[in-house]
Order: sequence, then C-alpha cells, then structure tokens
Amino acid sequence: MKIISIEPTPSPNSMKIILSEPLPEGETHNYRPDDDLGDAPAFIQELFKIEGVKNVYHVADFLALDRKPKLSWEEILPQVREVFGESDTVEQSEQEDAINREPFGEISVFIQMFRAIPMQVKIEDGHEEKRFGLPERFMNAVMKASADSPNFVMERKWVEQNPRYGAPEEVGEDVVEELSASYDEERLEELAEQALNPTPKDEATETIKKNKVSLETLDDPDWKVRYAALDRMDDPTVEDLPVLNKALDDEKMSVRRIATAYLGMIEEREALPYLYKALKDKVVTVRRTAGDCLSDLGFKEAIPEMITTLKDPSKIVRWRAAMFLYEVGDESALPALREAADDSEFEVRLQINMAIERIEGGHEAKGSVWHQMTQATNKK
Repeated sequence: MKIISIEPTPSPNSMKIILSEPLPEGETHNYRPDDDLGDAPAFIQELFKIEGVKNVYHVADFLALDRKPKLSWEEILPQVREVFGESDTVEQSEQEDAINREPFGEISVFIQMFRAIPMQVKIEDGHEEKRFGLPERFMNAVMKASADSPNFVMERKWVEQNPRYGAPEEVGEDVVEELSASYDEERLEELAEQALNPTPKDEATETIKKNKVSLETLDDPDWKVRYAALDRMDDPTVEDLPVLNKALDDEKMSVRRIATAYLGMIEEREALPYLYKALKDKVVTVRRTAGDCLSDLGFKEAIPEMITTLKDPSKIVRWRAAMFLYEVGDESALPALREAADDSEFEVRLQINMAIERIEGGHEAKGSVWHQMTQATNKK
C-alpha cells in the first residue's frame, strides 16, 4: 500500500492521507492509542508509534490522521511517509524550529451537563486540561434537578462544543461568561422543573422558547442581556440581517462571535457582505468564525475577500483563507497564493501549496474535504 497524496481537512490538527488501496465498500475503522491494536493492520500499529499521533480514522481509500496540537506536522508527516515505505527529508534546522513552535491555537471546549443544565467547563489545548466552575446558581439548579435521579454520576455528560481559538485561560473565561449570560436564574429554574417533570420524548433536552431579536434589544446597556437574546434567537433568516449587522458592532466579542455564527446559518448570498465585515473584526476568534462560515457556504463570490485574508496577522485565519481557496478557488487566486507560498507557518504553507497544485493542475474544486469525508462514510 502506498500514499497517493496528503491533503488538509477543515481542522489544522487533522490530515487526509489518500492511499492506493481502498477498504471494502461500507467498511470503516476508528483507532485510538489506548485501543487493543493487536488485530489492526501493521501500518496502523506503526502509525501509533509516531509521537503526536492521536487518532486514525480509516474509511474508503484514505486515513484521517489526527495529531496532538503541541507537535508539528513537519515532525509527523515524514514519519508517516516512512511507514508506507517513502522517504521524506526535512532540514534539521526546520525540525528544530518546529519543536519550539507554539501550538496552532485550536482549543477544544466541553461543557459538563446534567440533563440540560450546565455544570462546569473543560478546556483542552492538546497537552493540558483546565476546568472552570460556574456561578453558584448553576449548582443549585443541578441539585434541585437531581433530586429524583437514580444515578446522578452516570447522568452527567461532557458535551463537546465548537472549537475556539486563543489562550486557554481566556477561552475558558469567555465560555463561563457566555453561559452565565445565557442562563439566568429564571431559565435555570425552568430547567430544574423540567428535569423533575420530564416529557416522555427526552428528559435531557431543554424545551427552548426561541424568539426574534429586535434592534432595540441590542441597545440594552448590559451585554449579558444582548447575548442572551441572541443565544435564544429563532433560526435566522435574511430578514434578521439588520439585527445581526448591528450585533457585529457590539463592544463585546461574544456577541459579535455568535452573530457571525448566525450569519453562516442563513446560507444565502445576502449574508456575504456581513461575513466580510466579521472577517475584519479586531478579535481573531470572530475572524476565524467568519472564515469557517464562508468555507461552509462555499460561495465563489467570496474568493476576493479570502485572497485578501491570506495576509491576516493570525496564522489560523490565514490557514482558513488558504483552505477556502483550496476548496473553491480558481485561477484568479493564483497570484496571491504564489505570493503567500513562503508563509512563516508550515500548516499555512502546506495549505497554500495544496491550493496552488490543485488550481494549476486544472483539478475541479470539490468543496470542503470534510464534506467529501462525510459522503464517503455515508456511501454503502
């Protein structure tokens, strides 16, 4: 078995390794380092001997290989090639630089829930874990809701959220602030009552009353009121663009971020100018969220904006721009991609050169790699 190519995925901590031999149709395997790998193929066992390999998902004709963020692809990929009998050298000085390089910045966020009530926040950056407590009213609600629980410990669940970007301490504090804003005393009381008197359908799901948000609501001097209103907003439509546009000017990053995420849910071209606005936000988390939304939407009209974003000061935003151009870019992007091909960050350089190779080779844009992976999984 040989490697045909190595391609990026929507996460900078995952690579798609395309192989010369496919699995039988409908067969998939998910491997973790703590699994019993005795019956796994020899190449899977060898991959887990590489420091930094976190998970391997095998489907169709490719592997989705996840790394630990603290280790660089410059260190991992040459060893992956060696597993499949290929040689891939990297200059020693570049390897030493990679060892000292800071993680790429993706933070995993988990919220521990009892039924539908948050209990605490957990942040992971690939090499350490931090936990953050919530205000006392959350625990009071949990204690009330658990009065008739047959097994309180077993009912607690960690629910993974969308990844964030930045310093772990700041991310954790932001998530706690947002939960505190969204879950006031009244909402927690309702959740506790709902937990004590669950519906037959699902006792762990909150019955959320969603509402339209007015421009006047966003004038409230308390950012928690503004955030809570958006958090419980009905599914956004084009009619909500004025409200979301106003939210993009909010002084609080959390409000701007959730407004940006809602813009990506509209799935209409009318939302593009507002996403471009978010792409220029002063905070990297908002800019990266805007980039993710534009990539998910996949509208070619966004190519010029993403070309400009190749010069963003944040490496994770530049990486997202390069990823977008790999997914949907055309020849108009080539001059900017070539200019940016010597980016200081390996992950960004890799993504840029993958985009150049696809466009110069005349290969058709296939959209999100993650979307392709999902399609392959669903084919049976």
